[in-house]
Amino acid sequence: MGTIWRVQIVVSHGEQQKAEKAVEHLFQELNRIEALMSEFRPDSPVSRLNQAAGTGPQAVPPELADLIRRGLDYGDLTRGAFDITWLALRGIWRFDDRFRPPSPEEVEQALSFVDYRRVELDGTRISLPPGYAVGLGGIAKGYAIDRAAAVLREHGFSHFLVEGGGDIFASGRKGSRAWLVGVRDPRGGPSDLVARLSIEDVAVVTSGDYERYRIVNGVRYHHIIDPRTGWPADGCRSVTILAKTAEQADALATGVFVLGPQEGLQLVERLAGVEAFIIDQQGEFLFSNGFLRYVVGKPTETVLPPTID
Repeated sequence: MGTIWRVQIVVSHGEQQKAEKAVEHLFQELNRIEALMSEFRPDSPVSRLNQAAGTGPQAVPPELADLIRRGLDYGDLTRGAFDITWLALRGIWRFDDRFRPPSPEEVEQALSFVDYRRVELDGTRISLPPGYAVGLGGIAKGYAIDRAAAVLREHGFSHFLVEGGGDIFASGRKGSRAWLVGVRDPRGGPSDLVARLSIEDVAVVTSGDYERYRIVNGVRYHHIIDPRTGWPADGCRSVTILAKTAEQADALATGVFVLGPQEGLQLVERLAGVEAFIIDQQGEFLFSNGFLRYVVGKPTETVLPPTID
């Protein structure tokens, strides 16, 4: 999935081989999900769906149809701030050596192919309008983390941590205490953190404007694009979401980031079992009502624990 995965399992005496077998099956599951849902693989079902845009309903595997359905639901929940048809914008925003800000005309043209409401889903048959494409990068990794956790539970483990590219699900405890994870300072280095979180049986996902970006003429252009405008969302530096599943945390981290601090926080407060820590563009901290109970000490401008302990 284009990122690094890490798995930690708390094992009892004699469970080493059992744990190794569980991890082997876990990575088999990740490979299966990537083959099913990656828009970067031309032979995947989601890529075949995109290639058939404009040609009528296409049958897709039920698992893919279900994730697309939930992606559309997150579009409704966030009023379009999360949109699985964002993929048309990828062609005009390339954060590599070729980077240049697109013109307003290029953005307008790409936006004509972005609107999740135009995806038609009937059971396992999906229709995309001509020129449209589905990209599941904002939700599939979270789903994969949840599936990885399910594999470990099926093998009899209940105390573990799964991390995929910084997105985390922590189950149970690490010995006598909860798992500790860090929230990165969006204007610091990789080891500069603004908070430590003590977590059990919860997912933690952060979206930030520091992951892929370029600064041109004093303007920071980053990879979290508002699918309603076609330009980088400009209200937040980072958004950390805690939720019951990594899929939910993944989608909401993106959606809340795009919505911005005030509207995003209002959305989180309406959702049971979801908490948020938002750093806005001025560097101010905003918390949902229940977030601080996860924080070890006080959030500060810079704290320096290990990212995961």
